[in-house]
This record gives sequence, structure tokens and C-alpha cells, in this order.
Amino acid sequence: MSKSLEIESKSMLSKGDYKTLISAYKNIKKYKQINYYISSKEMMEKVKNYGLRIRQIGHFFELTLKVSEEVGKTEITQDIAGIFLTNLLYFGKFPDGEVKDYLVKNKVCDITKLQFIGMLKTIRKDIDFNGSKISIDKSKYNDTVDYEIECESSSPEKAEKDLKIFLEKYGISYQKSEHNKLARFLNTLN
Repeated sequence: MSKSLEIESKSMLSKGDYKTLISAYKNIKKYKQINYYISSKEMMEKVKNYGLRIRQIGHFFELTLKVSEEVGKTEITQDIAGIFLTNLLYFGKFPDGEVKDYLVKNKVCDITKLQFIGMLKTIRKDIDFNGSKISIDKSKYNDTVDYEIECESSSPEKAEKDLKIFLEKYGISYQKSEHNKLARFLNTLN
């Protein structure tokens, strides 16, 4: 289990800008991650405060609860076996551990009503830049494809500054993402 504070700045990209960046970093290996989103009617009402997912990268699975803070988001993450994904998706059985304990203790939602609501697939490249981590993403969900760049850093100001400098280097304008991946995914459900 790990608990960390995620501080990032994000910008949407056009398909052309995405291609420019991907070709500039063609020597950096890309990888695929799949987010399986879990929610309930009760939790959907709190979507700005909480996000719950199982992320799969290869044969590795982790369960993550994101909790909005005044600055950034606290991420509570625990490694799980693939069988827990199956149990949750098909049988509604939520895995024991720190994420479940937090949800119950803080009365976030009734865990017996949590269910799989869909998945989002991302092809990602990570780049170290000026002490920050830049991620270039192409995401597919429902009938939607979008392109985004994220900069994770030690403060909101540094994340935004480094992202702007990085984009400027390629003549790409910063277009702050108003919605995270989960919110964009949820918008396609309505």
C-alpha cells in the first residue's frame, strides 16, 4: 500500500501536436495501461472529490482511490492480483485492504453498491523533464479518442511552469485540461 500526494498540470493536445511529441521522443518506449473505473450512484455524486479505479499495466494490477485535497489529490494505492479485478467486475466483491478501509471509515459510499462502470485505455510515454515527470497520453474510451499531456511535480506552480516550458519548446500552446480522464469518461456515458 502506498499513500502519496499527486500534484499535476494537464493540457489537452490536438492529434497533430500529439504526433509531433511522439515522434520527438520515438526512442522512449511507450506502454499501455487500462483503467477499470468503479463507482456507484452515491459515489458519482461525489465525483469531484473521489475517483476509484483498478489500473492494469501488463500483468500488474493496482487499486487506487483518489481523494481531492486543497492542493492536488491524495492517492491511496494497493497492489492486487488479477483475480480481484475479476471478482469485482463480475461478482461485485471488493478487495480487502487500505482502499476499502478508507471508503468504509470515511463513509464515502456503500461498498456493496460499487460496480464496474467502464474502462479507458491509454498509450503513454513518460519523460523526465527539469525534475518533473511529463506523460504524453492517447486515450480511448467508449467511442472517444483524446490526447493529453500531464506534468507531475512538487507544486502546482512548478508543474504548470514546466509543462508550459516543455510545450513551448515544440510550439504547442498550453490548453489547461478542465476535466481529468475520469470526468471526461463519465461525460461520454450521458
